[in-house]
Amino acid sequence: MRNNGEHDKVLDLALEILRDASVEGEVYFQSTQESSASVVDQRIESVEAKQERGAGLRVFREGRVGFSFTPDTSPDGLRKAVQRAVAILPHVDPESDLQVPVPQSVPFDVPNEDPGLPEIGMDQKVDMARRIESCALRFSTKVKRVRESRYADVWGGCWIANTGGLRSGLTMSRAIGSIELVAIDKEENQTGYSSGFALGIQELEPDAIGIEAASRAINKLGAEPISTRRTEVVLDPEVVSGIFGTLASAFYADNILKNKSLFQGQQGRQVARSIVSLIDDGRVPGAMNTGPFDGEGTPTQRTLLIDQGFLAGYLHNDFTARRMEATRTGNAQRGGYLSSPHIGTNTLVLKPTGVSRKALLGTVAQGVYVSEVMGLHTIDPISGDFSLGAVGWEMENGAMARPVQKMGISGNIRDLLDSVAAVADDLRFFASGGSGSTVLLEATSISGG
Repeated sequence: MRNNGEHDKVLDLALEILRDASVEGEVYFQSTQESSASVVDQRIESVEAKQERGAGLRVFREGRVGFSFTPDTSPDGLRKAVQRAVAILPHVDPESDLQVPVPQSVPFDVPNEDPGLPEIGMDQKVDMARRIESCALRFSTKVKRVRESRYADVWGGCWIANTGGLRSGLTMSRAIGSIELVAIDKEENQTGYSSGFALGIQELEPDAIGIEAASRAINKLGAEPISTRRTEVVLDPEVVSGIFGTLASAFYADNILKNKSLFQGQQGRQVARSIVSLIDDGRVPGAMNTGPFDGEGTPTQRTLLIDQGFLAGYLHNDFTARRMEATRTGNAQRGGYLSSPHIGTNTLVLKPTGVSRKALLGTVAQGVYVSEVMGLHTIDPISGDFSLGAVGWEMENGAMARPVQKMGISGNIRDLLDSVAAVADDLRFFASGGSGSTVLLEATSISGG
């Protein structure tokens, strides 16, 4: 990305100001561009473009940390931001392990940017939104209404340095297409949504996005309630992404320290069936959140969370790694220069168990395929209890037999992890940042409507 050395000037200036203030510290400089276009009935609903540019600064002194940010990266702007952060320090309880992160470097060679994206004109972006809508409408006459067909992109970079000698930077780009629509048959309405992303607009697949959204809506038409039963259940990759994405906070080391996780004190113990291995990977090619380092400058990595059923580790930032005498995992996330780092996931991946999606479905003689769930917020990362509404298909002999709705799936995450019978090799990444594969659960209770 073209930056003309601006980031180095901002980092150097901020470090000089930090040293003049006699504090240890860190500067995170962000310069990104975002744009979007949405259409309905091929007519433009909105077109937007914005720039996010500014610096977030953390200061460290005697176990205390203060944070401030500013869009003004002039000497005066940075100096005032440092002064605001320093003014916070007397009001913060000291933690001996709150220190400036030690520099660490690991080479990164995963494609993360399409350098041609900044040159794409708004007319091409509007055209992409229109193409997604056209593909959905052409797929079926039952698609009667499009709520929004949208294209969005982001490109730019962030750079981080601290008084301990750290200096890292990255550039990135992402192009995202999405659509939400309504299918109608007789007097029944059903909605469908889909999205896709790539490094650049040329790699987006408007037909795949439009057809998937249309299929999701149409497949729900005529769905009937299901009877209560205990049966095999197949989870769609997007459902798996939602469940494990919500459960992820139970692996955050700060929640372990605060006793706010069902996995507190469980490291080294069996928490899932032996075929379950769960990994957080910050460098997996093709994922939304892939990058060379986290919000503190720690290199991202592949972190094993559950290894063959046993809890192998937690997700750390610099502070929790020091406190728990563990290794940093590159999971200090930022929402941009406006926020200080907090622990989060990169990309969660369930290790496949050596079966294709087709083969996995073929093993189900009688069962239920869950294509969507509602109520992910009910997953309690402390107790593990959950209660989800669901729609999907009743399955017979490996095939989708009839659409079903008003299903309920409730229980405890530990029981769900213990019921995993297979994980397919169809790993899919979503624009939300999540990922998932088709998963088979055995002997799972489904309540009917």
